[in-house]
Amino acid sequence: MSEASELLSTIVEFSIGLAGFSGVIGIFIHRSGEWIYVDRYRIMNLLTMSLVPGFLAFLTLGLLPITDRAITVSAAAFALTVGMLLILIGRARAKVPAVDRSLVGPQIFVPMSGTFSVILILQTLVAIAVIDRYVLTIYYYSLVVMLLLAVVQFVRLILVRPDFSLARTVEDS
Repeated sequence: MSEASELLSTIVEFSIGLAGFSGVIGIFIHRSGEWIYVDRYRIMNLLTMSLVPGFLAFLTLGLLPITDRAITVSAAAFALTVGMLLILIGRARAKVPAVDRSLVGPQIFVPMSGTFSVILILQTLVAIAVIDRYVLTIYYYSLVVMLLLAVVQFVRLILVRPDFSLARTVEDS
């Protein structure tokens, strides 16, 4: 139990730190005083992918002393959350203007969606007790993989920038 608590506490701390750095980067990329839709989309993805694992780990930390099925309950919440994310991220991506579509193109969208799908399947199997061994390991590494996706988004947000001569503001979208 204490090992699980330590692992989950680390996830919470890393998640909060990554979200904090995301805010700082958001301020620095907001250069002209106008937000373009693709930047807003990317920052929202980054914040979501960094805060969701932290929230789920925090939920699990709260459930561990209460029930023996804390991981199973949290896995069900994880599966539900990832399922909603798959739908919402796809819908929001469709709104990205054509001039900025390369910033959220298949090279990042397909692997991210595929990884989310694998996480969704694993967490669903844990939640319905098809997988009954190594549930903490599967749950923990799913959280870590989601945080790694957030780190990839973070790096892309810094290094891959839109062409500002073609960009439109959020209000224009």
